[in-house]
Parts: sequence; structure tokens; C-alpha cells
Amino acid sequence: MKYSGIQQISSQSIQWLQTGKNFVYPPRCSLCGISAVCSGSNCGVQIEQIAPKVAQACERCGAPTGPHLDTSEGCSYCKNERFLFTRAIALGKYQGPLRQLVLNLKLNHGAHLGGGLGNLLYYRNQETLQKLAPNLIIPIPLHWTARLHRSHNPASIIAEAVSHRLQAKYSGNILAKRKRTPAQTSLTLSNRRKNLRGAFEIRKRSQVVGQSILLVDDVLTTGSTANAATRVLLDAGASEINVAVIARAPGL
Repeated sequence: MKYSGIQQISSQSIQWLQTGKNFVYPPRCSLCGISAVCSGSNCGVQIEQIAPKVAQACERCGAPTGPHLDTSEGCSYCKNERFLFTRAIALGKYQGPLRQLVLNLKLNHGAHLGGGLGNLLYYRNQETLQKLAPNLIIPIPLHWTARLHRSHNPASIIAEAVSHRLQAKYSGNILAKRKRTPAQTSLTLSNRRKNLRGAFEIRKRSQVVGQSILLVDDVLTTGSTANAATRVLLDAGASEINVAVIARAPGL
């Protein structure tokens, strides 16, 4: 009972701090500058202009698919993949304005784009994300050497925005990348899987046990990165892993 009371006080304190922060720094959409959260319907930069809605996406990997297909067991992109995460969802396809925004987000001067894109990811998939009801939201981490020439981790900014909308706990310190690896885009499909073996580790195992986790990244291509991270989280005792990304880039 005492522990429950402490948790409640802690939760209330966090909410009060966030309320105070929003009062001093009113939340603005980083994409259009409107004061208040942009859901696409009130955004100066309409969500459909950034990421046209996909008619149907694979229930397993989030890739765009043809209409009226049963993708509960996967699609042509992922049916032969041994994904350990339950499902992946995306804001849109990695093309056009969305692709450019993701590329800009990776630049040192592009960090401000992460919050707006995270909000749009949430509002595009609000119903699904609320049904998943994750207890914990974790970004795909960067190796420490990447921070020598990059001021931020795009996945962390996106994950924090989504966690705020879902009112779910965020942690950027549980999952770490312990091995420096070549960029996935420079490798073949088979080598992408080998490239990430042993790349991730859990720093705070006790915080993972029994948790339903939403793993967040900027782009999902083959799913190798998300799958490698999912493996160590499940091995640490997580109950379920789902993946949320800004853009899905099948076939690259």
C-alpha cells in the first residue's frame, strides 16, 4: 500500500511538472508553428501533404499493401521474415516530403522536427496505439560514437513526443547500443542481420520485466534493427514488443 501511494504521488508530480512546462513553453507544432498540438486537421502543414494516407498497410510490418489482403500473417515484404516484434506501424511511406523531413531530422539543425513528426505519428495511429497500451516507450539507441558528430538521436525525440501523447513512461537509458556497426543501408539483406548480432544490450533489466514496450525509430526498412533490439528486450523479460516509426521503406 505504501509503495502504491508513493507511485501515485510521483505520477502526480510528473503531471504537475509537465503542466508547468507547457504553461511556460506552450507546445507548438515544429512543422507549422501553430500554438497547440497539430493533428493534421488544424495543422498549417496538412498531414496529407506530408504523408498521404496508405489505403492499407500490413498488420505485421506496416508496409503498404494492395487492398483487401489479409496481412495478419504478413505480406510479400515480411512473410518470410522471423520478426520477434508483434507489429509495426508507421506515419507513412518513405517518399516525397516525408522522406525529406526524415533526412532533415537526422541533421544537427533538424532536431526541432522530431516533436511534430512524433505528434503526427500518434494522431495517424491514435486508435491502434491506444489499443496496444504500452507500459514503456523506448527509442532505438545510437552508439556513443555517433553522438560525436550528431547532436541528437532522432528516435529519442520522436519517442518522447509519442510518450507524452500516450501518457506512457519513456526511457532512453534502458536499451543501449554497445557495438559500433556499419550503416545498414550500405549492406545486403543477409549482412544487415549479421551486422546487428550482439549490437544491443539492456542496462536496466528490472525495468523491462513484464512490460509491454513500444520501440520507436525514424525509419523501418528491412526490420533488422528493430528485430535485434526486440530480441534483447524479450530476453530481458518484456512481455510484448511493438514498433512505431515515422516512415516505412519496404524494399530498400
